Amino acid sequence: MNPELAKKHQPPPETFSYTIRDAVLYALGIGSKATNLQWTYESDEDFHVFPTFVIAPALLSNSLGDWPGVKFDLTRILHGEQFIEIFEPLPLDGDLLSTVRIADIIDKGSGALILTDINISDKRSGKKLAYLQMATFQVGGGNFSGAKNSSSAINGLPAPQRSPDKIVEEKTSKDQAALYRLGSRDMNPLHIDPMFAQMGGFKQPILHGMCTLGFSTRHVVETFADGDARRFKAVKARFTSPVSLGSTLVTEMWKENSRIHFQTKIKETGKTVINNAYVDLIDDKNSKL
Repeated sequence: MNPELAKKHQPPPETFSYTIRDAVLYALGIGSKATNLQWTYESDEDFHVFPTFVIAPALLSNSLGDWPGVKFDLTRILHGEQFIEIFEPLPLDGDLLSTVRIADIIDKGSGALILTDINISDKRSGKKLAYLQMATFQVGGGNFSGAKNSSSAINGLPAPQRSPDKIVEEKTSKDQAALYRLGSRDMNPLHIDPMFAQMGGFKQPILHGMCTLGFSTRHVVETFADGDARRFKAVKARFTSPVSLGSTLVTEMWKENSRIHFQTKIKETGKTVINNAYVDLIDDKNSKL
């Protein structure tokens, strides 16, 4: 790994085109039901794109395979942390422009934590729509005499030391990853190909971390924003453990003004799979407890 070389590289912007159908398919991929008309029925008066769909153009632009200064192995890459901030609601369809840069590479010894900054704008209007920071852990990529931390990192926050205000449980499908990969366009074979998953050290394909985060974010929006994802402002999360297909997700939530802290566990095993996480909402005066 060569952080200084990686930070200097600036690839050209990528264009991401999508339709309403793509947005609906993504919503179904994160567990939305037919009754969630605001995300699944284009003629509903409140129809809007679920905001974490913005991960799709971000993934398109975040291709590290040929990035100068980065040693990349798809079979040994893990999604470590994710931050998303939305500035304007995503258009129902259209063309998005994404620009990407590596903010830093942190030497964790057992691996390298690659911090990638991605800015998303509307290609037609030029409006800035979103900013994302993705922290990707490359197993075995550490010990390159690099820094152990970075001022560029957006850090998460621990949950409050009290009982959760709300808890939502929801079982995922054995086919969840197969559906999510289409809506998100995250085609990593780790989530569909048993042989590839075994090469990565897993017994079977696992759920995308961003699918788990999509479920949890939806739980927060349904619980504290009356199902209106237009009130979503930002989310930060740390992925701590893989999720087996068919697992039951338990999202524990704590409300502190317009910030909802949360963590996600697997009911069957008790393992925490997301922590240090929060969602920021716009105007929380109608939020429920």
